[in-house]
Amino acid sequence: MSVAAARSSIGRGSGIGRGSGARRGDVVHRTAYDVRMNPLRRILLGAGQLPAPLRDELEAEKLVLLAEGLPGSITYRHYRAPGQRSNWRKEAVTGAIAVTALRLVVWAGRGKNIDVPLAGPFLAAIEIGLESPNQVRFAYDAGKFSPVRSGAVEVRLRTPRAADVVALLAP
Repeated sequence: MSVAAARSSIGRGSGIGRGSGARRGDVVHRTAYDVRMNPLRRILLGAGQLPAPLRDELEAEKLVLLAEGLPGSITYRHYRAPGQRSNWRKEAVTGAIAVTALRLVVWAGRGKNIDVPLAGPFLAAIEIGLESPNQVRFAYDAGKFSPVRSGAVEVRLRTPRAADVVALLAP
């Protein structure tokens, strides 16, 4: 997405209605949280955009919502993985949220953090909620998704469409 296109999409309801609440199957809404991101933050944390091959794959699955360039954080509690151990660690990240007709993808930092189908037990294992009106929280037990990982992981991303994300993913 170009800077001009991102600027024109900020603050506009180009898809999902504001008052009616978001529903699966509605038109795609793309948003860049802040196109004037601090250049140092972009260098250190990444731009928070999905790579082109993943974006093409998601567009083929019929994108419902795409929000990129979202500031936030990842918190690890009692986390264990090959080469990683942490009782408590919090990292600043820039990320993206994509919801298609088939799956949820949360890109945080420089990698994919969540990629689960909307149907099945995996989405139910992720607690999705609002931390504040502009912040969505994804919390999950890492051991439920990989046998070599354990501990709690929380991904928080700020977006003006936080309520729409939660409404789309509600059971």
